[in-house]
Amino acid sequence: MKIKIYYFGKANEITSWEQTHLQRIGFRCSIETIALNQAGLKNKTLNLEKEGQALLKKIDPQDFFVVLDETGKNLDSVQIAEKFESAFVTHGTICIAIGGAFGLSPSVIARANLKLSFGKAVWTRNLVRLMLLEQVYRALEINAGSNFHKV
Repeated sequence: MKIKIYYFGKANEITSWEQTHLQRIGFRCSIETIALNQAGLKNKTLNLEKEGQALLKKIDPQDFFVVLDETGKNLDSVQIAEKFESAFVTHGTICIAIGGAFGLSPSVIARANLKLSFGKAVWTRNLVRLMLLEQVYRALEINAGSNFHKV
């Protein structure tokens, strides 16, 4: 079981809170955060295309690919846990993409096995990473049968 989280930014921007979550998740599965270079282009279409190409090169055909997108599904923690459990069984590796300043390219979204949303609001990548790590940790704990998730 492996999870890879891709985002456009700098590797050194991972906070201590994120490090704590990464450590906790590491007891249940292998996880890594992978910073990709931002395209930095003012033209939205060209920016999305360049970032999309860089991201898609990292995703293997057999990986279960999740994109965070405001048009995605709003799932509760138990539903996320169910999706992850199924993905681990059939794919082994889950790759999750957080978009850059302009979001994610249509080609990236088209490749996704799951479009996930944390609501209609726009969040910074730093906040999204932390919220995502919390949900990953929670999903793994739910699937392990621990008493961490209380409803």
